[in-house]
Amino acid sequence: MKKIEPRNLTAQLNHRAVGNPASSLPDSAISNSFPGLEFDFRNLWRRMFEGIVMSENSNYVVAVEDDRYAGVLKHRMLRVDGLPLVTTVKGPQMPGADPSTLGTTQNPSATAFMEWSNALMRLWSKQGELVTCDFTLTPAPDDAPIPADGKMLSHQLKLRKVFATPEHPGSAQGVALNPELLRPGELTQGLCSPWQNDYRECACYYWAASRPDYVNVQPGPDGRSQGDNWMQKQRTGDYVADNRKDSRLFSYDDLFEKWQSLLRFQVQGRDADASPPGPPSLQGKHEGSK
Repeated sequence: MKKIEPRNLTAQLNHRAVGNPASSLPDSAISNSFPGLEFDFRNLWRRMFEGIVMSENSNYVVAVEDDRYAGVLKHRMLRVDGLPLVTTVKGPQMPGADPSTLGTTQNPSATAFMEWSNALMRLWSKQGELVTCDFTLTPAPDDAPIPADGKMLSHQLKLRKVFATPEHPGSAQGVALNPELLRPGELTQGLCSPWQNDYRECACYYWAASRPDYVNVQPGPDGRSQGDNWMQKQRTGDYVADNRKDSRLFSYDDLFEKWQSLLRFQVQGRDADASPPGPPSLQGKHEGSK
């Protein structure tokens, strides 16, 4: 029987060489979103468009490599080849309710980026070609919707190919990613440190559930509970919802630099001498790691 040999490059990436363990395949990677433990595949999207560098996880232009496009630095790419990169978040706010726009204080327009791999898959056949890219008219540090009046900055940018082709050095040695997309070390730069990333981010929602979340809890005068977020810098009795931009909470940098002096032990559900309003803790304050 003739051996089946896949000709598409994606299938060849999944080839398991004799002697290699299953863990050598890309699809075995944990690849969590902050980011993976083996490699951060999201970095592949940063240089998909010649002349600019995008954020690996959003439509924000972080750098310009061609002066012709200097005007889009710190802007957001809203459309590619007429296809939107952003959408409006909608859904029911209460069980059984009709969907409504889910805006927040941080994102009043309820705009969400639709993720690079899914968005660019629609342009797979246009690799190596010029495509029209539409950007916000002004710098946009926060998510921005496609304007109702359709006014945007437009540029023709070349969409790079994902895989190396004969003109790329080393392409004859087998399937390889386009070297123009990734500079040496970029695929593994900034890999996930579970302690300082997932441990802070996931709270009671993931494998880091063994860490505290809602602490110093006690009944309030209105019948509702009061307490602190374990990642709160000050124990006030007013729970601060997780927000990476909130200076009242420990940041990733804080945990990288001094987690051992910031994180507190819990003794009978408390870690503070007092968490006003409320009685003093019987155990007092304890410093250290959980």
